[in-house]
Amino acid sequence: MYRELEIWKESVDFIKEIYSIADKFPKSEEYNLKSQIRRAAVSVSLNIAEGKSRHSSKDFAHFLNLSSSSLNEVDAILYICEELGYINGMIKIHNDIKILGKRINSLRKKLLKDST
Repeated sequence: MYRELEIWKESVDFIKEIYSIADKFPKSEEYNLKSQIRRAAVSVSLNIAEGKSRHSSKDFAHFLNLSSSSLNEVDAILYICEELGYINGMIKIHNDIKILGKRINSLRKKLLKDST
């Protein structure tokens, strides 16, 4: 089950971090960047869960690829928000994104290797 996966648990912790950061965005971004970053962060976790329910390693790897794409979307939004002056000092979260991305990619590569 997906809830047993460490990477899924980490993705849920990541959502909590992103929600906390998004709360710092200005009210004017409530339905734009704030909403978008939250959806992208949740998508990381949801794609891991959905992929785990698939019946093949190749399908799971596909959903991990989608999860990785959502993670990059979060990173890009954070960068934009930093450039707009909405947030600063995001070194830790960018590092967390990098680590989570590496873990997702590592699992994806393992699944693809196992499926051949």
